[in-house]
Amino acid sequence: MKPQFRNTVERMYRGTFFYNFNNRPILSRRNTVWLCYKVKTRGPSMPTWGTKIFRGQVYFQPQYHAEMCFLSWFCGNQLPAYKRFQITWFVSWTPCPDCVVKVAEFLAEHPNVTLTISAARLYYYWETDYRRALRRLRQAGARVKIMDNEEFAYCWENFVYNEGQSFMPWDKFDDNYAFLHLKLKEILRNPMEAMYPHIFYFHFKNLRKAYGRNESWLCFTMEIIKQCSTVSWKRGVFRNQVDPESHCHAERCFLSWFCEDILSPNTDYRVTWYTSWSPCLDCAGEVAEFLARHSNVELAIFAARLYYFWDTHYQQGLRSLSEKGASVEIMGYEDFKYCWENFVYNGDEPFKPWKGLKYNFLFLDSKLQEILE
Repeated sequence: MKPQFRNTVERMYRGTFFYNFNNRPILSRRNTVWLCYKVKTRGPSMPTWGTKIFRGQVYFQPQYHAEMCFLSWFCGNQLPAYKRFQITWFVSWTPCPDCVVKVAEFLAEHPNVTLTISAARLYYYWETDYRRALRRLRQAGARVKIMDNEEFAYCWENFVYNEGQSFMPWDKFDDNYAFLHLKLKEILRNPMEAMYPHIFYFHFKNLRKAYGRNESWLCFTMEIIKQCSTVSWKRGVFRNQVDPESHCHAERCFLSWFCEDILSPNTDYRVTWYTSWSPCLDCAGEVAEFLARHSNVELAIFAARLYYFWDTHYQQGLRSLSEKGASVEIMGYEDFKYCWENFVYNGDEPFKPWKGLKYNFLFLDSKLQEILE
């Protein structure tokens, strides 16, 4: 993929920004996609990355789209695999299905890269292929969201010749944001079917302290209990951020979906979670309250890792789950194998355990037993 450096600029004019980043849900004659980016790195002696803009015509071949221009430039910098990169895109349109395929491939090839896509508008959000493309981005590990006032102000300050003026939202800005935010939530609402192998191996590796795993993933199975038998019913994957700025962790995503779309007071459920992290303090409290209100739901939680297990507040969160009837355990080899076979696009490849899996399981299991005693 040859870099398209001619498509990069440092800043745009105010009229260009207002015209192309207007967040009205349906706009005509916006044929240019604008992509403003920032790249953060972690650790000592990291390279300095500037903030620039890529642009591309939506009706040209996909390799000329702004997303592909960025990937060409980024991959052309001979990235060291041992360094972690956090990329944020501020885009005027969400990516088209062709670009989504390439972005998913890029993320699979670069597990040391995380990507957040913050979009001013949703591209053809009423079309099935474009809705499916947004879900595929999430499956590939990208975070997709709608630009809010703070992010528009950030772009205005860093990517626009603003002549010292502050960003001023336009008429119906808040209404447009609310509509697009709810529409994206609707598109991404249902659980994913599975995750990609690189996501599973990175986020479910049972390290004692897993630095850089700032996301939570939750695989679930659901059974309906009928008399003395159970009937397997649903399964899927939820994922979200665990950073303090996000208020919808994977556990909350599950509960929201389950309560609004599934839960019936006349049905008994047996739910099993396989999570990359044990629940945080707030989520543990919410799940415990949910179980206290719904005696017709049984919940078993198998966690790959313990979240802040040395903190007494997080320990109390795990105990509250146990006190309300949830079974809390550490994932072992058979659990990882089960998830690989049932929640990963594995291409019929067998599960490959990593070095230290059993040793880490024994350590984490002993810590959990100490907490729950």
